[in-house]
Amino acid sequence: MATITHQDNILSFSGDLLFNNISNVLDQLQTMRLDPPLTLDFSKVEEVDTVAVSLVFEIQRQFHHDHAQAGSISVVGVPDNLRSLMQLYGVDSFLLN
Repeated sequence: MATITHQDNILSFSGDLLFNNISNVLDQLQTMRLDPPLTLDFSKVEEVDTVAVSLVFEIQRQFHHDHAQAGSISVVGVPDNLRSLMQLYGVDSFLLN
């Protein structure tokens, strides 16, 4: 199970970000107002699969749709397993500033 907390423009993820629970994560996101500057904190995430990379892209897409002039989203606390997936897909330099 994955959870998200939202405080001071920081989205903190915890638990497992996996294909079988991503709909719950997306439902939680729909209830949150995301304002710039936005930081995604993955330091408490345990297990991930490729859906975690897609989640970062989806958050960026929604955020920039709502805030076209906003700067980039900061991604911090990325665990090794998520970093490896980002590197595998060649998006680590794009997602990790």
